Amino acid sequence: MSNMITSYLYHSPNGGARRGLSLLLVLALSFAAQAQDSYTNERLTNSSSDVIGTARYVGMGGALGALGADISVISWNPAGIGLYRKNDIALTFGGLWGKSYINEENRGKGTFDQAGFVYNIKKDSESWPYVNFAFNYQKKINFNHNFYADNPNLGGLSQMDELSQLTEFYKPIDDGTSYNLTELVLSNNKDGLFFDKDGLYNPYRSYANYYTHHSTGALQSFDFNLSTNISNRAFLGLTVGIDNMHYRGWTDYYEVGEGGYGLNDYDIRVSGTGVNVKLGGIVRPFGDSPFRVGFAVETPTWYRLKRSSYFYFYDTDGMKTPDGHSYLRYKLRTPWKVRASIGSTVGSVLAWDVDYEYAAYGSTKMSYPNYEDSWKGNTKDMDMNQLTRDNLRGTHTLRVGLEANATKNLAFRLGYNLSTSAYKKNISFDQYNLNSYAMDHSSNTSYMRMGTTNILTLGMGYRWKNFYIDLAYKLRNQYGYFYAFDTNYTNFNTGDPVFLGNNIDLADRTIDPVDVNLTRHAITCTMGFKF
Repeated sequence: MSNMITSYLYHSPNGGARRGLSLLLVLALSFAAQAQDSYTNERLTNSSSDVIGTARYVGMGGALGALGADISVISWNPAGIGLYRKNDIALTFGGLWGKSYINEENRGKGTFDQAGFVYNIKKDSESWPYVNFAFNYQKKINFNHNFYADNPNLGGLSQMDELSQLTEFYKPIDDGTSYNLTELVLSNNKDGLFFDKDGLYNPYRSYANYYTHHSTGALQSFDFNLSTNISNRAFLGLTVGIDNMHYRGWTDYYEVGEGGYGLNDYDIRVSGTGVNVKLGGIVRPFGDSPFRVGFAVETPTWYRLKRSSYFYFYDTDGMKTPDGHSYLRYKLRTPWKVRASIGSTVGSVLAWDVDYEYAAYGSTKMSYPNYEDSWKGNTKDMDMNQLTRDNLRGTHTLRVGLEANATKNLAFRLGYNLSTSAYKKNISFDQYNLNSYAMDHSSNTSYMRMGTTNILTLGMGYRWKNFYIDLAYKLRNQYGYFYAFDTNYTNFNTGDPVFLGNNIDLADRTIDPVDVNLTRHAITCTMGFKF
């Protein structure tokens, strides 16, 4: 496709090649040099919007906060490990698939989700019968995904118009390692490619855009747990979690308009580590009743991350230009999370559990290291943090799970998970008033409002002596509302006066969001051994 579009640009008559090239260049820069904004931060860290772990845990919708006795509960309520009375070793793998852009077929990919063990120490005491140590590797978020967000009606608006004026707000970076949008646009403004000598914008009347995104990687957790049993009435647990993030995404984007076509390719990567602590308890408040109440609190995760991007575009001769790149180190602090659970069993036939979690994503904080002191310093990004407070809110997560034993060895499971959106109803990304180091370093025009997540799960398990095998199916449904660029610059009262002076017919015009289907399916299998 790149050869076809490059050829069209080069041979287009009446200045089409020049205008098409300028659109191509800007589109390449904008999506290649994305900043780490509040929307991206939420998508990369909100693990509550999915259920990943052992097949029993998934099959019950992650609702084991009061029942416990499953190794994946280590990251939800650490006290659940305290219910173990045997050693346990578990390994989980499976497959994930969802809609892709190419022919809209379902594209699957294998996944390795969990591996861990519980070491049970029996104490010679009725008041303190067990102490358990546990370790578990588990995926928190799987970034393997594909989606497209084509918009057939831009109404004459273009990402080009927004990006041209951003050169007035963000200054070039001279650190010898990175390039930002301003630096590249200004250095390539040959023959008035983006704006003329008087600073007036060239009009780029676009009718439609095409956007395809692919991503891989995962947010992984390595959890270390210590838990205990007090008189078989109360259970306490502590988990220290170390997160490892590795995200890679690449995008194709182009617009159709008076200037021809533009095509870009870029590759963005985010990686780093974080640490958090979880403390939990489970109690049986009513004598010999199996009814249980659970509670847990999770501290913020303190991340140290780095983002790098790679991108390129084509010049007027249809030749690939030198590669561009951008690099940013930053810190991220996620919100506190609090959880409550109730659950019980009915003889040896039925078990049920209901869990609730609250997390205030509007309190997410972004900052930067003081480079002369390596990671010791901390400079807050006040404007980005304010943007987070303005556009993000607290999320409510409800998990419900049911397990029924058909025989002594065979069990069936059903689960449901609801996680509300972390985004307020009306959000925007007004970059022109955002005095953020991330935005000075690079620029991002796209943003997406993620909707409510609904998850339905089914599962079954079979036990034979000390061995067990569990299977689960998960349907995760979510929609996103995608904007390729922000249109605040068209606002008649507060928009850009130079743009409006030259394009008064576009005043107060906006673009509608594109509904993105983020539905995914997964099959999970766990094999384990208890002894």
